Amino acid sequence: MITSATPGRIDVNSEGRPVMHRPDEVTDHWWDSLISLLKPNIYRATASSITVHRHGASVLPNLLTRHPATAIQWIWSHAATQVRDSATRGSSDLERLLAMDVGVQSEWPADIDLTELGFVRNLRPFQRIAVARLLSASGGPNFSVPGSGKTTVTYAVFAALRSRGLAQTMLVVAPPSAFEAWVEEAEACFTDEARPIVAVRPETIARRDTVVVLNYERLGDTATRAELAGWARNRKVLTVFDEAHRAKAGAASRRGAEAAALAQRSDTTMVLTGTPMPNKPSDLAAVFDLVWPGQGHRLVNGDLAYLRERAYVRATKEDLDLPPLDVRVERVALDAPHRELYDAMTARISRWAHEVQNFSAAAAEAGRALMHLIAAATNPAAVFTPHHSWSVPFDRPQSADLQSLIDDPTKHIRPAKILRAAQLVAENRRLGRKTVVWSSFIANISALSTALDQHNPAVITGATPVENAAAPTDRRRQLEKFRRSGDCWALIATPQTLGEGVSLHHTATDQVHVDRGYSAGTWLQAIDRTHRLGLPPHSRPTCTVLIAEDTIDERVAATLNAKVAALASALNDHTLLPVADPALSEGDSVAAILGDVDALRELLGQRGRGQARREP
Repeated sequence: MITSATPGRIDVNSEGRPVMHRPDEVTDHWWDSLISLLKPNIYRATASSITVHRHGASVLPNLLTRHPATAIQWIWSHAATQVRDSATRGSSDLERLLAMDVGVQSEWPADIDLTELGFVRNLRPFQRIAVARLLSASGGPNFSVPGSGKTTVTYAVFAALRSRGLAQTMLVVAPPSAFEAWVEEAEACFTDEARPIVAVRPETIARRDTVVVLNYERLGDTATRAELAGWARNRKVLTVFDEAHRAKAGAASRRGAEAAALAQRSDTTMVLTGTPMPNKPSDLAAVFDLVWPGQGHRLVNGDLAYLRERAYVRATKEDLDLPPLDVRVERVALDAPHRELYDAMTARISRWAHEVQNFSAAAAEAGRALMHLIAAATNPAAVFTPHHSWSVPFDRPQSADLQSLIDDPTKHIRPAKILRAAQLVAENRRLGRKTVVWSSFIANISALSTALDQHNPAVITGATPVENAAAPTDRRRQLEKFRRSGDCWALIATPQTLGEGVSLHHTATDQVHVDRGYSAGTWLQAIDRTHRLGLPPHSRPTCTVLIAEDTIDERVAATLNAKVAALASALNDHTLLPVADPALSEGDSVAAILGDVDALRELLGQRGRGQARREP
């Protein structure tokens, strides 16, 4: 029996997991017995500490009332107490929700009349069901497809929660591209008297602001956290994570950790994303954790997975009754100089990778090599001479050696995908249709701007400020140009900048993807900028994906196919499958390429399996 041991401490590590520190003077036998008691909930155990899974925080207090844990007094730090209480509350709320089937959750609450609350926008049937179900959860996840009106649904839920006294204010965390929707939807949803005061990225957060909209990056700012604490004091806050997949890394990333910490402090939480699992199941678990801390893994692959559909709402493309999206995959051949330079790049990278001894140390460098290959499959100048101007038509030398191709690809290579994108824009213009053209690389955006110059394109990249009257241009002015100008026939943009939160379907229904990365979320979000609720039934929306033959483009396509299929399976949404790519077949192996992209394995087939992995 232990009679003089010092108390045991429980605190929280940088990943948000409870850590139990071994008290002084306890025996090895006692410590081993404690590990055996806690074993199902242990993430890692050493001779000096026990790290508990986040979901285990809710059951830890009960376990500590059992032998041998009762021999020690356990002192919980403030942070550990917060994690414990949040997990306990989340577990209880989740289990209460899962006890109700979807039919019961979908019944409209008798105490809510949205019209009486000043909410005047008519809800579609699927939106009304979503509001009812989210009210059953007093918040929760809305995984409806992009463009289904999740912002409208959220404002309806907020109005109902305010009437119940469960929320007085709303904090929205969103990417800048989604900011304008929170202002516009508030104007469309409420009467003048009932309309909340919406402050978007305010310099100073005022108590009078009903809705505050901030970007994820500001969550880590000490001054912002202090302002939010003052704004929320003595008031109940509904916290909304818009495009919540941005926090998919959970405690493993700064953004995810800051979002999780905010969620634990919130009275009520909602998460909005049409792509909650852009790469792998742990993404989905992290998004669930924002609503029910520590419970995500139970819903994804644990004891509650069989009830998962009760834990979220999702409107599918079928529910939106949209005209079908015509996905066209065009395989484009490289010209001879382009092929020679691209093949030389792959050979050089493969030689380097075979010489690597430490795969973990080389993962980041291999990732950069992958990005170079993706860029070069479209336009080698993006890698070798990104600042050289490119023009068409041009007369190139009759022949060139490899060094000449490397020194200035713009003199020798006609980038086939750039030229094909220009042809598609011209064809659409003849039909009176505007086109959205996507590329992830600044040098390719520049080349596209040159190739499409006669179509007076609008251009938006990450370097384009959201709104800045002093700047030569900004996103607001470029979007206005695309939407309003009669001689602007194309919008060229990076999907990581404009692929979320922006509605373009009233201006264009045609897209061209010049290149794509490995993120299924980015791919699906970009598609839904022009294929979303409100699209006229007579529309003929198209999405053309350009793939350079015999290049890394084909591997990227295969990876995206599998990730979209996995997301469709996880959310039971069969309407996602056709978007993956018409080439997807039932025999394709999802498991082989479901997780994070291993850069070395991508380059070398099976080499590097089991080594360090990196996120695409």
